[in-house]
Amino acid sequence: MNTLSVSRLALALAFGVTLSACSSTPPDQIPSDQTAPGTASRPILSANEAKNFVAARYFASLTPNTAPWSPSPITLPAQPDFVVGPAGTPGVTHTSIQAAVDAAMVKRTNKRQYIAIMPGDYQGTVYVPAAPGSLTLYGTGEKPIDVKIGMAIDGEMSVADWRRAVNPGGKYMPGKPAWYMFDNCQSKHAATIGVMCSAAFWSQNNGLQLQNLTIENTLGDSVDAGNHPAVALRTDGDKVQINKVNILGRQNTFFVTNSGVQNRLQTDRQPRTLVTNSYIEGDVDMVSGRGAVVFDNTNFQVVNSRTQQEAYVFAPATLSNIYYMAFWRSTAALTPPAMALRSLAARWMSTPTPTVRS
Repeated sequence: MNTLSVSRLALALAFGVTLSACSSTPPDQIPSDQTAPGTASRPILSANEAKNFVAARYFASLTPNTAPWSPSPITLPAQPDFVVGPAGTPGVTHTSIQAAVDAAMVKRTNKRQYIAIMPGDYQGTVYVPAAPGSLTLYGTGEKPIDVKIGMAIDGEMSVADWRRAVNPGGKYMPGKPAWYMFDNCQSKHAATIGVMCSAAFWSQNNGLQLQNLTIENTLGDSVDAGNHPAVALRTDGDKVQINKVNILGRQNTFFVTNSGVQNRLQTDRQPRTLVTNSYIEGDVDMVSGRGAVVFDNTNFQVVNSRTQQEAYVFAPATLSNIYYMAFWRSTAALTPPAMALRSLAARWMSTPTPTVRS
């Protein structure tokens, strides 16, 4: 893994923290009052540099003369289109999340559809395909942990083992909306399934919204300290919003790509994502891929119970004309506290010539 300089990433983080300060900030949380350029250990942006690290810059469009994406808070309807929960429960339309997603896709509407998910443990993958309309999936519990979605998938498992684990009982079949996603992975001619097919929750839906959920790749510490991609959440769509979501895993926990329906990284798509009030946990390259992401009030928990090694948090493979990520009011913590970060970020070798711009 090639370590890169992340001075811009550190500067963006420092700037984001500075923006969050106000008169009500507790004394022990007030950021440094250093002025640019700061010090080697705490660089500070100048006013001109700071202009680059605003949400509008990260959410700029690749289309000329198009305004940046300016997301509004997620709003929920009085009555969702679909309700997922135990069979026989009043109001429940489906007992699995995938079945509700499929039902929404079959409508082929360009209007946003809402899927409410009752508290419970929903084992298995969820694939949300590309579609004319957007989906909002949200938990109805009091806390994100009340609705748990996921399973254990190891990117080092064989294609045959992956197929058996992911598609019990014909969950994905020809004619179903997400079949193309499953079929792309099961048709791989490789020894292992790889990071691109290791996600517990995978979406190609533009405008996807997730709220009040826990999404987890439960592979956890059941494997050794070697290379074991195990994505919890993968999003390929543009204008994605994630609010009050726990994203839990180890290697490549949160994977943001610009892949098309052929499951290949592209050079002409920019996925933009806003993550707010959330929690992300992992050990190696826990946030990776090719996309512009803004994190607001989001906590990153770095663990080493599997690797017993120093950690990398971010692994960008961003196109040269895209800013990778920015942070506002966000924190990173280590478990155990004595462990060390080898580097805040390292270039992710997803393509022969990735370019990083943070």
